[in-house]
Amino acid sequence: MRYDLMIIGGGMSGLVAAVTAARRKLKCAVLEAENRVGKKILATGNGKCNLSNSDPEPWKRFNAPEFVRPVLERYGKERLKEFWLSVGIALRESDGRIFPYSLEASSVLNALRAEAQKLGVGIFTDNAVDKLEKGFKAGPVNADNVLLATGSGATTGRGSAFLAEGLGHKCTPIYPSLGPLITDKRNLKGLKGVRVPVTARAISYGKVMAECSGEIIFKDNGISGTAAFGLSTFLARDGYPDAEVELDFAPDFTYAELEELLERIPPEGVVHKQIALNVRQASHDAGGMARVLKKYVLTGVKPGSMSLAQVASGGLELKDFDPYTLGSRLCRGFFAAGEVLDVDGECGGYNLTWATASGIAVGEHVRS
Repeated sequence: MRYDLMIIGGGMSGLVAAVTAARRKLKCAVLEAENRVGKKILATGNGKCNLSNSDPEPWKRFNAPEFVRPVLERYGKERLKEFWLSVGIALRESDGRIFPYSLEASSVLNALRAEAQKLGVGIFTDNAVDKLEKGFKAGPVNADNVLLATGSGATTGRGSAFLAEGLGHKCTPIYPSLGPLITDKRNLKGLKGVRVPVTARAISYGKVMAECSGEIIFKDNGISGTAAFGLSTFLARDGYPDAEVELDFAPDFTYAELEELLERIPPEGVVHKQIALNVRQASHDAGGMARVLKKYVLTGVKPGSMSLAQVASGGLELKDFDPYTLGSRLCRGFFAAGEVLDVDGECGGYNLTWATASGIAVGEHVRS
């Protein structure tokens, strides 16, 4: 069957592009490898679906700010709000993060599916695409244009950037991002399950690569939580170099203030009892304990499993795509959107912002 646009991947960017293009009277088909579209959407934002962020300059929170800027400027907060209202989703804002008003990711997926069905978009599930060549034929679909919107192998996804290789494109190395970190177990003794607010720093060869404040959750083989996820973003972009993580368990105190406090009260009066026990084993005087609490070192930092990461860093090389239309410079009629490109954002709705905005960009620029 012949279509104007074949979309490989039924995630956020693919469904948004299908709806946008179909509203322009283009005949669209979505090919999805799973038995239903949008499974990964359901896992976003802990099921609440953090759709976007009110940040006035969101492109600064990406690995490739100059590439994503044209799309994110054109499809900013108000344009995205208009899109979501047009498919029947009201929004709410909390601490700068934008969610569906229902706080249910399922409502977002249901709205996209319903709109696609209303517009006559062909949805072909259980249709994994193993090869893509010029001529744009896959499974039951022939098309004049194709959009690769397969995302990455993070969480429940499957990485399919390799499909573009048949069209001349290349892919950068891919690493898990926004996920847990594996570390040496030496300083993890007795800490499994402990959750604490910290300021965390990733340090490589004496250079501070990133600093994030938030929660750390200790695991038996490393750390998780928002601060660890934040650090993983920057480590992934640099290919996970040899690095260590420094945790500051008392970021509200200077070293001198903390030393003075520990001369008056025990460390159990400042931090979790198990952390205090580890600190006592490292030093017995106030000054030494203060140093350990301000700089608790975890070595041997490595990426956690891709299945536990929210996104992946790396993807199709950006130099081969137009940053305004996301059309290929190597193959006429080929587009890419979302995470399959070498684009990744920080935590806070930025990645779904890109998925949505890039889907709209392709849907508006593809031609019949």
